[in-house]
Order: sequence, then C-alpha cells, then structure tokens
Amino acid sequence: MEIAGLRKPLTALLPVMMCLCYALISFRLLSGYLIRDLTLYIGIAIIPYVCRIESKSRSLRFLIPALLFTLLAIFIPAKSTLFFTLVFTMLLLFENFMGKISLNFFFVLVLLSPLFKFFSDTLSFPLRLWLSDTVAKTITLTGIHARAAGNIITIDGYDFYIDQACAGLNMLSISLLICLFILSFHQKKNERSLSFYSLATVLILTFLLNIVSNFFRIMMIVIFKIMPATAMHDLVGMCTLIVYVILPLMALSGPFVQRFGKINLEKEDQATAHLLRYPVLHLMFFGVIIFISIRSAENVQGAHSNGKHITLKGYQKTFLQNNVLKFENKEALIYMKSTSFYAPEHNPMICWTGSGYEFQLIKKEMINGTEIYTGTLVKGKDKIYASWWFDNGNMKTINQLQWRWNAARGDQEFYLINVNATKSEDLKRITAALLPSPFAGNP
Repeated sequence: MEIAGLRKPLTALLPVMMCLCYALISFRLLSGYLIRDLTLYIGIAIIPYVCRIESKSRSLRFLIPALLFTLLAIFIPAKSTLFFTLVFTMLLLFENFMGKISLNFFFVLVLLSPLFKFFSDTLSFPLRLWLSDTVAKTITLTGIHARAAGNIITIDGYDFYIDQACAGLNMLSISLLICLFILSFHQKKNERSLSFYSLATVLILTFLLNIVSNFFRIMMIVIFKIMPATAMHDLVGMCTLIVYVILPLMALSGPFVQRFGKINLEKEDQATAHLLRYPVLHLMFFGVIIFISIRSAENVQGAHSNGKHITLKGYQKTFLQNNVLKFENKEALIYMKSTSFYAPEHNPMICWTGSGYEFQLIKKEMINGTEIYTGTLVKGKDKIYASWWFDNGNMKTINQLQWRWNAARGDQEFYLINVNATKSEDLKRITAALLPSPFAGNP
C-alpha cells in the first residue's frame, strides 16, 4: 500500500519535471529559432482560445509523429527537426497526463514555426511571378495594354513592382491563424470537433482564397494606379482580405463544422485520471531528446571545413557565420553558402531584405545557357544588382526539388551562389565567368 501510495505522486511529478527540462532545452537550443513578428504575437494571443482540453480522455495519437521526428532529429540534426520532435513529444506527454488537446492548437504551433515561414516564402516567389503574369494577361483581355516582366507589371507607362508585401502573401500565415480562430468559435458553439483532414481541408481552402484575394488586390492596384506606401494601398489590401478570405470563411465555417464535426463525448478513464500513462515510454523519449540536444549543441557549425579549398582569384575571402563564404573586391560581392537538402536556403530575398533592402525586380534569366534568378535591390539611393543559383560543380539549377533531390541522393555538396554588383554590366560579366565552374578558383 505504501509503494502504491508513493507511485501516484511520483507519476504526477514526473511529467512536470520533464516539461521543465523540455522548456530549458527549447530555450537553450531554439531561442533564436522562432521569428518574433506579427504572426508570432497573433498566434500566442489566440492560443488560449483555440486550445481546448478534453480532461477525461487520454490519447497516443502523437506517438507515431514523435517517433518519426525523433529518428529524423538523430539522422538530420537541424533545428527544424528538433523543434517538431519537442512539439510532438510534449503533445504526447500532455495528452497522456492532462487529456486530449484540440488539433487547432497543433496547427497554430505549425504556423508559428520558421519552417512554415520558409515554405511560404519559397512558394511566394514563383507565385508572385505567376500572379504578375496572370494579372497582366487578364487586363490585356479588357483592351488595356499591360505587360509583365518578372514581378513588374507595366501599364500606361507606369511600372508596378509586385513584391511580397504588395502581393499580400506575407498575410498568408495570419489568414490561416484567423481561419483557426473562426473554426474554434464554431466548434465551441456547436460542441463539435474537426478531424485532422477536415481542418487541413479548410486551411487549404484558405490558402486558395488568399490567391484569389491577391489576384484582385494586384488587379485593383495596377488598374487604379495606387502607389505603394500610401493609405489607399494598405486599405485595398485589407478590403480584399476581408472580402475574399475572412467573409467566405465566416460564411462557410459554421455549416462545415455542423456537417463534418464530431460531437464531443468525453469518457472518463478513472484508471489513469491525474496519472501519467506509459511513464517508461516518456522516459525513453526524454533520454533520446537529451542525447539529441547534447549532440546538437556539439555540432554547432563554426568552422568551414568544406569551404577551405574554395578560393576566387582577385577576391578577398572571409568566413562568416552559418557556413557562409564571402568573396569581395571593388567590382562585386559574392556569397557562397553550403546548403543541405533538408535545410532552408537563405536566398537574397531573405538575407538582403533582412538588411533593409527591397527587391524591385526579380526574374528568371538565361546566361550562357543556364537559367538563374536575377534581381535589383534598392535601399534609399543604394542599388544592388544580384544573381543567384544552386551549384555543386556539376549541376546548376534554380529548381528547388531538383537540387534537393540530388543532394538527398548523395551528390556533391550544393552551394547557394549569390553574386552582387553595383553595375548591371559587371553582374552579367562576373556571373557569366563564374557559372562554368564556380569552385575552380578564378571567375
């Protein structure tokens, strides 16, 4: 009886101690991982509303994802795999101790992860080019001459740069969070829960509505010649978001929840109330995560062992953080970053915009038979002409799937090559010289 009496408080104390340790690991290894932006603050604000706990139910539904990402974190030591390993392990721990948690909360965590931002930013670039071309063709059908070149739409002598802010694509994550908030309202109102596939369906619908919203937003901005950085420009964006995204979601979410939502029927499990189920399982996960965190801390890459052999004649070489090689002279600035197939790639649209530059022209261009990206960055009176592509010495491509697939198959290490110059003619000349063999030593 005494042993059984001790077991209950110990089993209740164990998950609390493990959660504290997980929090310390998250703070230590992921403190600089989450991006502190509007999306993060909105996500944190709605968590108390979307998070619903079925205290009388226990679940093992996160066991398989936790196992999968734990294995991925062992073989692919990246912050993204560690982040999702911690997410699924803590959700599994929570549902085995406190009760089932709403899937809305899980989707909020996914939307707040930098991995989602990376995929949305990566997707937004070709989507911007497609939207620019589609809007120009649609306007031409009305009899008004419009032409799209990359992310620029020219109409009546005016050039409109369709950047990420103008396209409204940076509102995607916020729109999805609003979607989860609206769904949570109707689920609470009708006392029903949506399955994973039902929630995913509505989120996909929200993404498609965002594309429609962006299409009409760009259309109105171009036709009525609404300039950037004006109140009307922002007003058009908010109106299209409300009309084409929020209002349809408000109209469809209620009937959707009533049709596909399952009535909440909580069944109390007296045998496991206020106790941690399967403590041995969680102790195993805990031990593996401690191992992964120690290994990740030891594997923080500070040296450029794979880039020591790379030199460019006439350029001063500098080692930067995050495995970035910098080559600089009076004509150009060249960055080379080694990139794993599973890791986000920090292309100029991410790095340069983070330094206060704005892309005004982005397009695909053929140089010496190789398709690359080129762009123009502006910051005040400063203007930089940039080109970039992925290269492993044998393959040169801008196709995300192509280079990642070949890298995953064990091909030579891929580098993101980024050439920058203050003159467009210098950019083309240096890029053309560097393309044949960027690691040969002389561009």
